[in-house]
Amino acid sequence: MDPLPHVIIFPFPAQGHVNSMLKLAQLLSLSNFHITFLVTVDTHDRLLNHTDVLSRFGSGFHLQPLPHGISMDVMNTRDGLSILYNSLNKIAKLFLREFIVNMNSPVTCLIADGILSMAGDVAQEINLPLIYFRTISACAFWSYFCIPHLIQAGQLPLKENAMDLILTKVKGMENFLRGRDLPSVCRASDVTRPDFRILMTETLQTPRARGLILNTIEDLEGPILSQIQTVCPNVYTIGPVHAHLKAKLATTSTSSNSLWQEDESCMSWLDTQPPKSVIYVSFGSIAGLTKEELLEF
Repeated sequence: MDPLPHVIIFPFPAQGHVNSMLKLAQLLSLSNFHITFLVTVDTHDRLLNHTDVLSRFGSGFHLQPLPHGISMDVMNTRDGLSILYNSLNKIAKLFLREFIVNMNSPVTCLIADGILSMAGDVAQEINLPLIYFRTISACAFWSYFCIPHLIQAGQLPLKENAMDLILTKVKGMENFLRGRDLPSVCRASDVTRPDFRILMTETLQTPRARGLILNTIEDLEGPILSQIQTVCPNVYTIGPVHAHLKAKLATTSTSSNSLWQEDESCMSWLDTQPPKSVIYVSFGSIAGLTKEELLEF
């Protein structure tokens, strides 16, 4: 009998990345894959402290801590992305290579976060099939991929009062994409900023992988997915992973992948409100808002 497939999944240590890739891990685990979920020590400890992650998986799931000392709280600072990215690059590449080579169970493939090119380097060095998972939308991914064209055309960096300028160098969106529609990093006035350069260069190296996973569907982003397939032929649209997981589990119970202690004090207030009278808005786990900005929303 052939051994069960063994997949290493390696997310970038930020809430949205871990959340989506952990749901994929659970789906694969339910299909009898062996899963090694590689996370930083900080993320590992947060998952154990604030979630029931281990009880949701079978014996074929292993949560593997990566020796890395920086907390993801650094993401709340101005240069948090570049600080965390550079720190991870220094430590993870050597660890990942040695970890995979010395594993008792052969690894079938590596599913790495699409902004962790050093994982791609390791996969190439040891001839391991590599698939990237980008946890952003297809439109956001394609916008990052087209940054060099926008810069060459003089449409980036955005000039003052150019938020409503139609950007003509993102194929598939050239007739309607405005400056304000770009991912926030792309709207920076300085294209030499580390976070800007990281997201651009990491996106541009995507085609070397054997496949690209996106948490979206053809009906939602079909035209842009067609553009992406001109550079990444094997695109797997598996979204929405949370809905697939809910259907697979066939349960009404809920589980959280939160990396922070959840504040449920609002629940008693929410229970007193009329049905369909409350709007939920998520600012993301790393949004930095002043009191005035929060009140404005």
